[in-house]
Amino acid sequence: MSLRTRFERFPATIKGAFVLQGADGNPHAIELRSVRVARVPVGPERPVPAPAVAVNVAPGRDLFVPFEASIADLPPGWYEVRSSIQVDGARSYEYGSRAFSVLWPRGDVRRGTIRVDSLLRVGDRGFRVERVELGRDATTVVWRPQEVPGVREAAARTAGGGKDHDLPPEPEAWAVLVADGEALESLPAAGPATSARPSRPERRSVAYPVPSSAASLSLLMRLPSGESSDPVALDLP
Repeated sequence: MSLRTRFERFPATIKGAFVLQGADGNPHAIELRSVRVARVPVGPERPVPAPAVAVNVAPGRDLFVPFEASIADLPPGWYEVRSSIQVDGARSYEYGSRAFSVLWPRGDVRRGTIRVDSLLRVGDRGFRVERVELGRDATTVVWRPQEVPGVREAAARTAGGGKDHDLPPEPEAWAVLVADGEALESLPAAGPATSARPSRPERRSVAYPVPSSAASLSLLMRLPSGESSDPVALDLP
């Protein structure tokens, strides 16, 4: 069973529908158990009042279940709509929507663009950080992988080959922003942007906005293993 959450954002509410579709060619009895608006990446959840919904979903057909949630009194932050359904009276499944933001007051966050153009290294990997975009609802670090001269060749020889495809795939990395010694919360990553060099597409790491009260800002690159580069201090706009 698949569930897609579609909605439109209005000043005080979000309105949309859960789109249910069977994924195995069989009809299913579905009960919508709960709907919540939850802060991301972590934080409190707020239940959305909704009548109990029990429907039969035919194979190959989309079934729309409408919903509406008030967001007027949510504090500034990022949120998603989470839902829980029970299938055929047995197993329950959890789903989440795309994230949406409740904006900060203009005077509470810093805005502008910081040019970085620095090569950061984590072990034998290099990352070219181009710029940091400070927005009203998020901070975006634009970067791309960049080979460190001589490192890939040495790794290939160690692996017993001489070409890049002889090497194991590289794990993804992400940028971490630190304001006044505290890491800004990361948001779901955006996909690689279109680039003139397909072999080195842009990446974007997205985090919560930088508070206007911040006196210092730095960034570093981090691997899933926990290894990190040395931090680079940034000039606040």
